[in-house]
Order: sequence, then structure tokens, then C-alpha cells
Amino acid sequence: MTKKYLIPLLSFLGMGIHLNAQSISGKVSDEKAANISYVEVILLAGNDKFSTITDENGLFSIKLPKADSYKMEFFLNGSKVYEGNEKIEGEVTRNYTIKENQPESKEIQAISLTKKKKLVERKIDRLVFNVENSVAATGGTALDALKTTPLVRIQDEKVSIVGKGEVLVMIDDRIQRMSPDDLSSLLKSIPSDNIQSIEVITTPPAKYDAEGDSGLINIKLKRGKPNSWNANIGGSYTQKTYAGGGLQGAFNYNRNRLSLQLTANTNSQRLRTTSDSKIYYPDELWILNVKNKSEENNLGLGLGVDYKISDKWTTGAKYLGSFTRNTSSNSPFTSRFNPSGAVNSYITSDVDANNKPNMNSLNWYNTFKVDSAGTKITTDFDYFHYRKSDYNFYAGNELDPQRNILPGSFFSATNTNINRIENYSGKVDVEMPLKWASLSFGGKYTYTNTNNDLVVLDHKTGTPVLNTDQSNIFNYKEHNEALYVSASKKLGEKWETQAGLRMEATQTTGYSHNLNQTNKNDYVKLFPTAYVTYNPDDKNSFSLNYSRRIRRPNFEYLNPFMVRTSPYYYSEGNPFLKPSIIDNLEFSYVRNQKWVSSVYYSQVSDFSQDLAILDRNTNITRSTPLNYANTYQIGVSTYYNFNKWSWWNSFTGFNVNYQNVKSKTDFISSIDGYNAYFYSNNDFTLNKSKTIFFSANYGLQLPGRYQIFHISTMNILDVSMKFLLLDKKLTLTVTGMDLLNGQRPLITYESNGIKTDFSSYGDTRGVRVSLSYKFGNKNLKSEQQRNFGNEDERNRIN
Repeated sequence: MTKKYLIPLLSFLGMGIHLNAQSISGKVSDEKAANISYVEVILLAGNDKFSTITDENGLFSIKLPKADSYKMEFFLNGSKVYEGNEKIEGEVTRNYTIKENQPESKEIQAISLTKKKKLVERKIDRLVFNVENSVAATGGTALDALKTTPLVRIQDEKVSIVGKGEVLVMIDDRIQRMSPDDLSSLLKSIPSDNIQSIEVITTPPAKYDAEGDSGLINIKLKRGKPNSWNANIGGSYTQKTYAGGGLQGAFNYNRNRLSLQLTANTNSQRLRTTSDSKIYYPDELWILNVKNKSEENNLGLGLGVDYKISDKWTTGAKYLGSFTRNTSSNSPFTSRFNPSGAVNSYITSDVDANNKPNMNSLNWYNTFKVDSAGTKITTDFDYFHYRKSDYNFYAGNELDPQRNILPGSFFSATNTNINRIENYSGKVDVEMPLKWASLSFGGKYTYTNTNNDLVVLDHKTGTPVLNTDQSNIFNYKEHNEALYVSASKKLGEKWETQAGLRMEATQTTGYSHNLNQTNKNDYVKLFPTAYVTYNPDDKNSFSLNYSRRIRRPNFEYLNPFMVRTSPYYYSEGNPFLKPSIIDNLEFSYVRNQKWVSSVYYSQVSDFSQDLAILDRNTNITRSTPLNYANTYQIGVSTYYNFNKWSWWNSFTGFNVNYQNVKSKTDFISSIDGYNAYFYSNNDFTLNKSKTIFFSANYGLQLPGRYQIFHISTMNILDVSMKFLLLDKKLTLTVTGMDLLNGQRPLITYESNGIKTDFSSYGDTRGVRVSLSYKFGNKNLKSEQQRNFGNEDERNRIN
């Protein structure tokens, strides 16, 4: 960290704020010391009313003005369970026990044991999908759970928010910055049965990193319940073109001051995928057909430890590991036609590839409760190690119209690359409920060091020869310092506001060994966020949100090395890539917490993307990332949660938007257009004992424009049946995936005035059968457990 950013960071985090407020906090429990959550706590002082709700540990805290005395009442689902008078001076902490001989307390115990969260919950800055209550997500992976999450769209295993493009994914508040392929492998290593909820954060507050085009998706993993231990073991069988399957296990323990979480998962799947493309050169039509056979093996491991050192200090550590091996083989075949339709020549080749991305993440966190009013300090220290080895061999020839090998046309090479990334980060977050507002502030420092070692061996002569022009060693270092402050306040009963500001300073150095080239960047950016919510009554809510985000280039995109995979195709990085800045504005209306509609606008400056640039003279395609445009988008999104009957829960919505791409290059034209997407997720309970469930999820992509691409109609239909057996300890789930076989979009775009059509099929149709058995002990006597939550910095790996 440079001195000019270190001094303000230390000064900011070292600020002392004296808190002198009158408040009462405490815990509500029964005679057996079991905590009671979701209790509404109300204090009355004359005509003034102050209220809050106990959390999952039975804890509450309320700030109060001075008064001679207060009347205190506890309610649960409209039933009064406690009433009394309180004398409060300064900061008071008290515990409340509901005795069993009170009729109301029996009602509490019954409700607290059976209370179930809604499938979908809407909060001020996010939508929460409770995966543990979903039928369709059972027995799959985190990627399968995301497919059933409202507002989330999965296409070609890439994660995005409907109408807003790709986003960053977090796991337990830790950002996963990696390529879409590596992220897909990581998500496949996490069982959906280990996921508690998925948060879709369309407007992240200032506390979160500013990275991410249009928001964040946060996957919250399950943790042990207080006073218990439990375990879950299971397996699955998947039949697509080929068979696949997986095994999983989880163990949670929570007693006294100690909490443990252990998870393990392994799965494998072979796939047969196809792709077809057409390139309309002025003098030739090129048609490329590829049939690919691949196999993916994933292993995921997790370990979490939490320990309550004292009533005010909790510490914990968490490990997350993902180990993947991918292999593939294919034989691309290209036919070249002249304008009359006759064949000019063919290009044929064989390709074998494999890669092994391994990821290890370690976090140590501490939470300190400063006072009974709710002031809290959290520290996080993270280490992340990534190593990926890539191997790619190809060999081919050009053929004449009679499919005879043309002399001197043989091409062959081997590319091997070792990519290593190490990331260190530390941060401090402070939450401080003041009389005038709830204040939070903090800072973060991150250092990332990435190394690529690319070796290219040319086999054209039959003997491997080192290609010194393409082989390359590349090192990239990045420092990032961040400070933020955020405040929220309720203005009366109807208005709620929140505003924040985040500053991020970045210094980068990239060095290419074979080019002897160094590129440096040093910049500071500000990222404001603002929320205003108006609730005229219990049924209606209006909100206006604004945020500014940033998308920094993937590390490998900055590497200037060139990789050639045929005489007519090569890719290279761009060390001059700049970060993209995104401004998002959204107005939303919520009716009865069921119908949510929004109008949104976003603007991206210096939009960057990996582009295929076609040369009409040589027929060579160069793939490289460029800041090639400014983009603008306006859209309308709405969804409705139908749950009138207890046996049917439906979540249906659509999104329509208009996009305008203003190109800054000569080879990509400015373009605009519309696109629309419809989806409906439905869960049915088929019997009174609630042991048989059915789920049907459908999505429809209408033909339209996305960025510079035109995408044809595409649809997906998944159905599931779930059976709870053996006193609901054994779960059997049968899922049919992509039953309509409709994920075959045709994508069209132009480069240098040359049209290209591309279609692919990812072997998405299949059937999955999964079994899961849970067991454990709910009767351990234990003290209440602190929540485990923190953030992590992850790498932009590509």
C-alpha cells in the first residue's frame, strides 16, 4: 500500500465516536433456555411507540428517548406473550424468561418450532430466495439452485440477473472473482442441500466492493442450529447423453461456545456438446462444425469453526476448497464455399485439452460487541490461492475439394500454461446505531499477485520446437485500498433512507517477459449509493435506488501474449484495457409484498468485451478484449408471487428492455434493439402430510438484441418430484432438466461488416435422481450462537 493511501485509511479507521444513548437490550427465552425468535418487542412512553423484533438468537435492542417509565409488551403473530413496566436509565441489558405455566408461552414454543421462512423475501436492497424451502433445487448443485432463483438467469452456465447482464457471485459474503468457466466448476462443487438462501442484490450498499456490473448474488451456506448437531449424507445419479453422479456429506455441531461445520462433495459428468457457425466473407462462406466430448470431475471441501471467547468477542475461521479436472476432445471441421455454392476447400483438425483449476481460500474473522446498543466491530483477514494448469494440443490440415491433403498445409502445436494467483486482504467494518441514524463505516486493503507461464511448442516440422514469439511469462500485481461510510435512518413511520460513499484506489503493474514490456495504472474512483423508500400503508411501497459500480479487467485479459490455435485464428491480451464504470438507477413499486415492478436505467462507460475481429482480406480471426463502446439500457421488470393457497406457490415475471451500444471503433457498428424474457417458477404440495411435492419451472427468451448480439428464441422447462420418507429424514428427488430441449439459441453479430452466425447445444437435457438422509440431535444444551458473516476479496481470473 502506498503511503498516500495508507495514512487516510488509518486515520479513518481510528476515529473514535463517543456513544451516550439511552437504550434497552436483552434476550427472550423459555424456561429451558431455548431462545425465542421473531418476537415483536414494543415499548410505550406516553403516545410514543418504539419496536423491534428478536433475531434468531432471541436478541433485541431498542434506542429510546428519556422518560420516567415505559410499558413493555411482547407479541408473536399477533398474540401477546408478555406485558410489564420498565424503568430505564442509560444503557440497560435484561433477559426475559417465559414460564411454561403461562398459556401464551406454550403458544410461543409451538410456533417457534414450526415457523418456516417464506420461499421468497423482499428487503430494501435485495431479494432473498430460501433454497432450503425449494423443491426444484433439492439434490443438485449450487448452479442448479441458481437456475430456480427468481431474477437469476443461467445461460451456457453463465450467471446473470434478468435484464442486467453478468454479475459477481459471493459465497458467504466472499466475492468469487474468476472466469465464468472456473466459477461454474466451483458452483458445481457445492451441493444445493448445503445452501440456506441466495440473495439477489441489485443495488449493493457501500459496504460491499464496488466490483460488479449490475449487482451481486450472495450464496449463504447452512450452519448448525443452536443446541444441536446434525449431519446429512446423499448421492445423485444424472443421465444426459452419458451418465454422471455425485456424493455429498455435511456435518454441523453447535454447543456451548463452539460451532463446527464440515462439508464434502464430489461429482462427475461426461457431456457431448455441439456447435455450428457460419462466417459470411465477401468471397466465401465458411461453415464450422464441432462435436465435443468432455468430462468434468469436481471435489469441494469446506470447514468452519466459530468460538465465543466471551459475551462480547467471537472469533472464527473458514476454509473453502475446490478441485476440478476437465478434459475434452473434438475434431473441428470447416467447409469453405464459393459464391456459387461449390466447395473451395476444407480445414480439418483434432484437438485434445485439459485443465485443472484448484482453489483454496482461508478466512479468519473476529466480531466485537462494543456496547448493548448494538455497536459492533468486525475484522477479516483472508488468503486465497489459485493454481490452474492448461494443456491444449491441436493438429490439422487443409484439404482440396476432393478431401485430399494440400501439400505444406499441416499445422500443429502444443500450448501449456500455468496460472498462479495469490491474494491477501484485510478489512475492518464498524456498525454503530446512533440516535440520528444507523452508521456503518470501514476500510479494506487487498494485494494480488498473478503469474502466467505460457509455453508454446510448434510441431509443424514433426519435431517439437519452442516458439519464442508466442511463449511468454507474465506477472501482474495489484494493490487496492478502500474506505466507505454508510448511514440509514427512518423518517417517521413511512419514509426510510440510506446513503453511502465508497472510495477505492488501485495501483497495478503488469510485466511481459518476452516483450520486455511494463504497463502501470494508478487511479482513484468514488462510488456513491442512495436509497429512498416510501411506505404510505401496509400494502404499498415505493423506492428509488442509485449506485455506481466498476468492472476491472480480468487479469489474463491484461496479458499481451498471443495464442494461435490454427492458421486462421489466434487470441491475444490487451495491457491497455481500462476499467468500465457503471451507473444504475432503479424505481420500484411493491404491492402486498407479492407484486414487485421496477423501471431501471443503466449506463456503462468504456464497456469492454472479448471481441472476434475478422479480416476480410486474410480470413484470419483475432480475438482480443477492447474498451469498444459506451452502452445505455432502459427496461421494465415485474414479478408476482402467487400463494393464495397453501398447496401452491408461484413466482412469475417478465423483463423487457431497450439497449443502445455506441461503438468507439471502426470494426463494430453502433447498434440498438430490444429483448424480453419471461419466467415462471411453481411449487406444489400434493398431500396433507406435506411429504410429496411437485415443481415446474419455465423460462422463455424471446428473439432480441443483447449488446452487439442478436439472440433467437430459447426456452427451458425443468420439473421435479420430491418425496419425504422415513419420518421425513430421507428425501428422494427426481428432476427432469430442459425437457423441451430448447436451449439452442442462434446468435448473430457483425465484425468489420462480416456477418457471423453461431449456435450451440450444451447437453442440457437429462434426468437426475437424488437421495439424501439427515440425522442428528436437537437436545444439546448450549449457549446462544453468534452469526458467522464476513466478506472476502477474490481474484479476477480468466
